[in-house]
Amino acid sequence: MILAIDPGLSKCGLAVLDSDKVYLREIVEIKNIAERVSSILASFKISEVVVGDSTGSDAVIKALKVSVPIKKVPEKFTTLEARKLYWKENPPQGLFRFIPTSFLFPPRPVDDYAAVVVGKRYLANISA
Repeated sequence: MILAIDPGLSKCGLAVLDSDKVYLREIVEIKNIAERVSSILASFKISEVVVGDSTGSDAVIKALKVSVPIKKVPEKFTTLEARKLYWKENPPQGLFRFIPTSFLFPPRPVDDYAAVVVGKRYLANISA
């Protein structure tokens, strides 16, 4: 089980997952990241923390005080993949279902879904 983080400048997406299931998905303000990660590590058997390598990653890694390994993962195009994942799990309703989801923007931030994408990329890489 891993903790995946999609870092940003003001907020981060977090996801706890393994190769079969996503156990937790949430968005946390950057100022609360260290406290929330500590809480997650106390609640789940996390073997590694994986962090997207773009915006804000160095600051997030520096803020974390964890006893498990931290690895960086390429996060190019994770936001686009996160939108696809959001619409897959939350199909558009009403007239919006006739519009291709590539033209729609989710009604909320998808940083948590981006963290899932980061985690799945990492897991796919280590099992390949």
